[in-house]
Formats: sequence, structure tokens, C-alpha cells
Amino acid sequence: MTKGAKRVLITLCALAWTVVLWAFFTYSIPSLEGYWLDIIGMLIMMVVVSLFPIHVKGTNISLIQGISLAVFLHFGLLIELVLVQVTIAASMIRLKYPLYRFGTSSLMFMLVSASAALVYYLLGGEVGGLGMNEYPKIIPVLGYSLTAILTNHFILYLLRRYIYKETSSLFDKDFLWEMFMESFILPVGITFYIIYSQLGTTAILFVGIPFVVISLFVNMYHSSQKINHLLKFTSKIGQELTESLKVDEILDIYMDRITKMLKVDYAYILDIEDETQLRVNRKYESKRAFHADHPYLLKGEGISGKVWESGHSLRFTARHQLRKYSRGFLPVSVQSVLSVPMIRNHEVVGVITFASNQKKAYDKAHAMILEILSNYLAVAIDKAKNYEATKNKSERCHLTNLYNYRYFEDMLSEMYMNYEETHKPFSLILMDIDHFKRVNDTYGHQSGNIVLCQVADRLVDIIGKHGTVARYGGEEFVIVLPNMDHAESLDLAEAIREDISSSHFTIKNDLGDLRNKRIHLTVSIGVSTAPLQGEDPLTLIRNADRAMYTGAKQQGRNKVASYIG
Repeated sequence: MTKGAKRVLITLCALAWTVVLWAFFTYSIPSLEGYWLDIIGMLIMMVVVSLFPIHVKGTNISLIQGISLAVFLHFGLLIELVLVQVTIAASMIRLKYPLYRFGTSSLMFMLVSASAALVYYLLGGEVGGLGMNEYPKIIPVLGYSLTAILTNHFILYLLRRYIYKETSSLFDKDFLWEMFMESFILPVGITFYIIYSQLGTTAILFVGIPFVVISLFVNMYHSSQKINHLLKFTSKIGQELTESLKVDEILDIYMDRITKMLKVDYAYILDIEDETQLRVNRKYESKRAFHADHPYLLKGEGISGKVWESGHSLRFTARHQLRKYSRGFLPVSVQSVLSVPMIRNHEVVGVITFASNQKKAYDKAHAMILEILSNYLAVAIDKAKNYEATKNKSERCHLTNLYNYRYFEDMLSEMYMNYEETHKPFSLILMDIDHFKRVNDTYGHQSGNIVLCQVADRLVDIIGKHGTVARYGGEEFVIVLPNMDHAESLDLAEAIREDISSSHFTIKNDLGDLRNKRIHLTVSIGVSTAPLQGEDPLTLIRNADRAMYTGAKQQGRNKVASYIG
């Protein structure tokens, strides 16, 4: 909504209030003598039940409509208007809504009350107390109630369609639900009116105290049920996180579950990098989101930086609250933000930030739950990283960082098992560096190690995503090529041989002048393809090895040979 439209709403609200108060003090004071205490009691009832509505299936049900009906039937429109407006003001203050929102709600309820009262009078209804054995006219009361529902629903429809640009039908499920709940609240209001007419102030105690107590207890029950539901969901997510041993999988599980549990339009998991800045590791952005770049954040910078600096969560329920914290990385549509630290061993190891385009999307219960889950996440990630590090050590060659023979052997066995389903050929390249012993003898074993590392890096660059490179042992390397037939693997092997033979490798002469020296290398390569050239892993390796020695090395080296047999 534009600033101009907000000013117009506030001005109209102020004028309407002026008219109502003028009419109240001009026409109502004589009829209120002796009723001030009762009116104050009813106002307290209305305020309390509005602040603590009953929650049913995600809808807030407030008994304020029943009380306001009784007020209208006994005291008339002006008293009802004033009490309803004061109740709205109290709710807006508690919920910290901006002034223009109060103007919108105030004007809307004035129109609702005035329209309902007009229909009531046109149908022959009268206001005032009832005598003994008297009952209110049911037709005017029903007209009043139905008009209030229709007017309220129609105004909300116009606001959603033309102010907030939302698409919705005039008579939807919300309207039917509202009609159903009014059928429950209407008898409550009529009963309160009848009892008050008969008993006076005593009725406020008999009816008001149960109203307030029911609202408070049901609200407390709903809050506890909500927290219990969130805790159960939290426990389930925590179990899923701790069961996984892959960091990426853990992050994906967390993001997927949280975005389903909460009203999330934007979600970011940020890691602390080099102890100096935060970096986005995972993000979720709804379809309506802008896909902006996410720069690094320093400690104390922006909302996430503040959480990192303080080690405490930050929660914002409206746009104006977060302006002084946000650096503008979130879109202007964001209204609610919840940012919590990830703590491990009493240190902040990351930050999780959620944002919603809806106001008051996150409450204290959500903050508590997310703080628990953030610690689950930190522990799960730490556990997965330790596992991956240990697994990496057992699967990798500590010198070249290539996969080792053990990993290669397991991988090849798995490929044979998968072949039973896919029936797609796969190939094996076995490569040996020619005259590698001369490198060690001439320049030293450390220089030989450097050569092995450089060759390993070159192989990884050449193979890329086409296959997996492993160190077979000593100066031998093996390459597994899934879904690659024999001709294709021979072409790739030839490309490897040409690349290495035409390249320079820089080493330090450890056994001489210690200066850097550029040397040339050649390699001998053997190729075999499953299943025709090896029905099991051992046979495939043996045949590639035979091709390498008999077809390449024994034929002068610096060659690619294929197993024939």
C-alpha cells in the first residue's frame, strides 16, 4: 500500500472517530446513568477474549461478536461502536500493527456495525433491556447477524482483490466456516443479553468470568498443543539428521523439512569461513523470490552477522523492525525474519536465517524449536564431516589424494553387480609411468613423489566426469570408465598418452643442485572392456595388465594396447 493511501486511511479513521465520539457524548450520556460499571466490565471482557482467541483448525474464534451483540441489543449502536473500537485498538497495540492497519480495521468494523444496525432497525428491532419473560425478536437479530457477516466478508474480499491484489472468490470455504461459527456465537450473545437484562451486573460475573476463563484456558491448551506438535516434529527431524552421514544430504533434509514445517519464503544456511566472514552454503527461495547474489557477511553485519556476533537469536514480526539490521539482501516483501545461531562446543559455527512475506510468521515457540534444531544440525554436520574425513583417509591415497586400490576394487565389484540390470559395457584403463625408477634414482624419491602427484592431477583434469581415477600402486594408475565401450576407451587412452608425452613436469633436483628442473615422461597403457574382456573384476584387471605389459611396454613403451582374447 502506498504512503498516500495510508495517509488517507488514517485521516478517514480520525474523522470517523471524531463523529462517533461527538455522537457518543452528545446523545448517549443521559441513557448511561448507572451503567458505567457494567459497560467497563463488558469492555474488559471484549478486550480479554479478543487478545486470547480460541483456535480451531487454524482459525481464530473470538467470543467478542457475542458480547458486542449483547451490548448493541441493550445499549445501542454508539456504545457498541466505542467498545468495539477500543477493543480493536487494544489488539492492534498488542500485536504492534502500524497505524494505517488500525485505520483499515477501525473503518471496516464501523461499516459492519452500522450496516448490521440499520438492517436490525429496518426489520423492526428495538434496543434496551428486556422485561420478565420477554425475549428479543429473532428476525431482526438474525438480520443483524447475517448482515454483519456479509458486510465483513464483502469488505475483506474488496481489500484482498483491489488493495492487496490477491485472487479469491467471493464465497469460498472461509465464508462457509464463518457462517458455521456464527451459528455457535449467535446463541451465546443472545443468552448473554437475556441474562444481563434479568440479572444486571451480576450477569457479567456469571457470564463474563466463564468467557474469560474459557478463552484463557483454551488458548493455553492450544499453545501447549502447538509446542508439543513442534517438539514431535523436531524430534523426528533430529533423528533423520543424525541418521545421515553425508553433509550435503543432511543440509537437504533440514531445508526440506523446515520449509514444510514453517511459513518460509526464503531460507539460508550460512557457514563461518576463515573465522572472518559468513558464506551462504544452502538457500531456499520461493517462486516469488528474487534470485540475488549473496555476498559474504562480516561479523556484526546484517541480521545473520548480528546473530553470529551475539550468539543469540533475532526475531522480527514486521518490516519496520528489521530495517536497521538488514543490509538489503532480503526483498522488500519480507515481513518476518527468524535467525538462529548454530552452536557446537559453545562456539557459533554457522547461522540459519528464515524469512516470510507474512507478518508475525514466527513466534517464540518457533524460535525455541529452531534453536534446538540448529544444534541438532551442527552436531549432525560435525559428525558427518568427521565420518567423511575418516572415510576419505581409508579410501584415498595420502600422497596423490586419488582413490586407493581398496576403493577401486569395491567400485569395480559394484559395477559388475549393476551390469546385471543395465547391461551397459564399461572399460578399464591401466597406466604405468615409463622408466619411473630413473626419476627416483636421478632426482630423489621426493622428486618422484612430486611427479606422481602431478601426473595424478593431470589425469583427473583429463578424465573429468567421464570416470574415476585411482592409484593402483607404485607408479601405476587405473581409470574406471562407466558406460564407455572399447573403442571410446581406446580413444581416451590415446589422448592421455599424447597429453602426458607432450607435457613438461617440474621437479626439484634433490640429489643435485636443488634447482627446479623440467622433465618429460611417457606412459604405457592397457585397456580392457567388460564383460567381453573380463567376466569378473579380477579377470578385467588381469587382462588390462597383460595388454599394458605385452602390448605396450614390451613393444617399446609410450603406447596404448588393447587386450585381445
